[in-house]
Amino acid sequence: MKRAYQLLGLAIQPILVATLLLALSPSTRAQASFDASSFVDSGSISPIAVPQTSSSPPAPDTQAPGNTGPTAAQAAGPTATQSAGSTCDLASAPLRCFGDVFRDQAGIWTAPARLRGRKLLWLVPFATATTLAFVYDVRAMNALGPSPTRIRVSNDFTHLGSGYVLVPAAGLTYLIGKLDHKEGPRETGMLALESIADASLVVEALKLATNRQRPYVAPGTGKFWPDDSDVYTFSGSFPSGHAAATWAFARVMVEETPGHPWLHVALYGLATGVAIARVTGDNHFPSDALVGSVIGYSIGGYVYHHHSAFYEPKAKSVRIEPLYNPATASYGVSLSAHP
Repeated sequence: MKRAYQLLGLAIQPILVATLLLALSPSTRAQASFDASSFVDSGSISPIAVPQTSSSPPAPDTQAPGNTGPTAAQAAGPTATQSAGSTCDLASAPLRCFGDVFRDQAGIWTAPARLRGRKLLWLVPFATATTLAFVYDVRAMNALGPSPTRIRVSNDFTHLGSGYVLVPAAGLTYLIGKLDHKEGPRETGMLALESIADASLVVEALKLATNRQRPYVAPGTGKFWPDDSDVYTFSGSFPSGHAAATWAFARVMVEETPGHPWLHVALYGLATGVAIARVTGDNHFPSDALVGSVIGYSIGGYVYHHHSAFYEPKAKSVRIEPLYNPATASYGVSLSAHP
């Protein structure tokens, strides 16, 4: 009976984690708030107009404000008033930071209740990949074999994903923006710190709940709840805290620096390297690194989309335009959609 209970928990766990991660996507909330009237009001849908047949010259085309691109004010970035109310600030509004993290946690843990539509389809591949990782965890670690050099190099590299590296990096970004009165770096640093805090809280809660043994703990099978429910620890193996924190940090940095693809490749490459090194360094199983990475990436996006003053939701839009060919005297309709 005990063995059956553990197998049931192993099968259900990736599905529960996948449900939480997929529901973090901001598009679920954004899409739910749109209706037909919002599309018409914003100019996203252009009503079909009857072509003019009179000899008088047609009136010049006018375009709805929503389709004209960013205005001068939008291009200049958020105003001081918008910035003050959008994110926390360690110097001027430290209490707001605690409030933001508290609300983030409430939104993250209740996110499965808001999961709708096609988001549910992503549960299948993610749950499948996670389950396969659990099944082959021990086999993968045995295939690596003992290698003191590999373990030492891997552990040295994973220092880049430690809190004592990521937090100062985010804090320095914030400080540069604050001292130079530049909202972009200031917000980037603050949101990076916030995402690291959110990811760490989620990971520690999951570590406490799953209580998985590390690969270097004999017999190296990564057993969940090895002492049943008698002992709980925050130092469990599942999921990887280094992977989660690094991916959360990288996601915020990437979102805040559009137009710099090589920087994005470097950031995501760093996060991927840290996740892999946690496995090759004999600190985590592959499933720990996989789930930790997805948690961090999802939380980084959640924090940016909910707190950045620079974020503009990409709403679904449909445009319908009439067509007329004078040569053939034929009419038609052009339909374009941006889901």
